[in-house]
Amino acid sequence: MIKIIALPILVVQAAMVYGAAITDSDHDGVPDALDKCPDTVQLKKLPVDFKYAAAVNPERLEAGNKAHPVDKNGCEPDSDGDGVVNSQDYCPQDSKEALSRGIAENGCPKHSDADGTPDYRDKCPNTPKGVKTDKYGCQL
Repeated sequence: MIKIIALPILVVQAAMVYGAAITDSDHDGVPDALDKCPDTVQLKKLPVDFKYAAAVNPERLEAGNKAHPVDKNGCEPDSDGDGVVNSQDYCPQDSKEALSRGIAENGCPKHSDADGTPDYRDKCPNTPKGVKTDKYGCQL
């Protein structure tokens, strides 16, 4: 008995055997029939004569599709499990402790009072803006 979940895999395998076209609309390397994240963000290909090419990673100028890494389901990884995929996460390797007091939109530890100390380490959470602080967010 074949489970319904296995059907897309069988369709893709059959298409490969019989030479049928397999579509990959988001060009992430995972066929549409198996892709659970069909809108994976792709890097934009820059032309070789791009005016600011020296400031760009040379890898992005090489030929071929460039996609953010995806898993077998076509979804981007979230290394630290904070709910922000790595391509949009400014802090993709945060520890559970660093994320324990909240997560900012950019995937970094929440930082409520803007004193230079993230909330998980901040022992003085209401430090006025612009005041010099120690590593625990307390006024010097």
